[in-house]
Amino acid sequence: MTRGDPAEQAVLRLEARRFSSRCDAQIALVQRADTLRELSRLSRMAIPYRLSEDFLSRDAQRRVAEAAEQRAREIIHEQIQHFVRAEPEQQEKLRHRAVEDWTHLSGPLGHLRAWAQGKLLAAQQAKPLL
Repeated sequence: MTRGDPAEQAVLRLEARRFSSRCDAQIALVQRADTLRELSRLSRMAIPYRLSEDFLSRDAQRRVAEAAEQRAREIIHEQIQHFVRAEPEQQEKLRHRAVEDWTHLSGPLGHLRAWAQGKLLAAQQAKPLL
């Protein structure tokens, strides 16, 4: 079957709709995720080879990555806020836990490691000394 075949095009459209609905379900899972490890796993949505040239499928894959990035930023922001509000005795423990948690950021979320380190450093420098 060739690309110009109407039956082949119908199959590709069906497969693209199926992939798009899978991505929508993945976005719902991403929004409920509460750990960076889980987000990293959920953000990796492989596109089938037959759909690699389909713009709607690639857009659905991009939406999953964007939703995962947004949720990861929220979780990192919460971790930094907990660090800032913590007692001085607990801060070092929370900092180590957060940095260890950020090692799970990989794939489409890998660039957030440096961003999170910068935010933590800014929070540490902005915190008044007692």
